[in-house]
Amino acid sequence: MTSYNELKECIRLEVIGHDKSFSWRKALLRTRRNQKKHFLFWWRIASWLYGQNSQFKKRIARRIENRLKYRHSVDISLSCKIGKGLNIAHLNGIVITDNCVIGDFADLKQGITIGLRTDSADAMILIGDHVDIGCNSSILGGKVTIGNNVTIGAHSLVLQNIPSDTVYKNKITPVYTSKLPQPEYQEKQPFVTSNAIKVSPRAAEAVL
Repeated sequence: MTSYNELKECIRLEVIGHDKSFSWRKALLRTRRNQKKHFLFWWRIASWLYGQNSQFKKRIARRIENRLKYRHSVDISLSCKIGKGLNIAHLNGIVITDNCVIGDFADLKQGITIGLRTDSADAMILIGDHVDIGCNSSILGGKVTIGNNVTIGAHSLVLQNIPSDTVYKNKITPVYTSKLPQPEYQEKQPFVTSNAIKVSPRAAEAVL
């Protein structure tokens, strides 16, 4: 994001309100008591400064970035390109890498990691418009492309492309292990839950 008008539009949508006109005074007032708006406002400013062709502005951007990391525990790279209308549900543990492009109106939950698994020069993560990423999800590339209008469920691990208009979630199967001590001479019995079917010894003999 290098355009000054794009910067103002992002701040209007994310900090002031969709149905409000832009004003620097309105934006600053809304950041005073709202931590999410405080982060979004100053991250947009730092990202815009970092994109300018000036080493002085880049140094200021880095200082803002370091203060945001310390205050909010959120690490979104200034090199990451994020479209307008970004929404962050909770400011906890979000990490986004340099080589990432996110489209308009993204919805991010807490604990998200978007990063690279390789040092390849052409590694890139591309995320489309209107993408909702659930809490504690990880998107790891390589080359990963996520289409428009995608919902990624909580605790998901994404290692491959996701087409547009898709709900993506990982199937999680719980594993139970008994903590009760078992004698060595007895065959270890699996832990039985309330939903398991119990077979009587007589029925077992009949089967044999």
